[in-house]
Amino acid sequence: MIFDKMFTQNTVLESALQASEFKNQVILNNMANADTPNFKSSEVEFQSILDNAIESSKIEGKLDMSSVLPAVKSQHYGYNVRIDQNNVDIESEMVKFYKNSAMYDVIANSAINNNERLNSVLNNLK
Repeated sequence: MIFDKMFTQNTVLESALQASEFKNQVILNNMANADTPNFKSSEVEFQSILDNAIESSKIEGKLDMSSVLPAVKSQHYGYNVRIDQNNVDIESEMVKFYKNSAMYDVIANSAINNNERLNSVLNNLK
């Protein structure tokens, strides 16, 4: 039972790391295209997808991470569009990048700590 939870945590953390890395790639793509006419920025949605999967797991009793994948959404509305029809705000993208990078660090540290706890338990069983 305890091992199931620890391995499930590892699976969730692994998915979150991959989603965070993907999110950084999308943000960097937005920044790289800040001067491209007609380019529309994109965002990655993962947190709400993960939250829904966790809520479903409370009902079903098992967390199925196979359907928990980040989704890319184009931002055609809600941002000021410049004269060249590009809607990338470089300052906003930089803030998103730094925020997401900090989140990546937190998730990575959580994964490291979880693995250390798991190794400690396994070593004490010997």
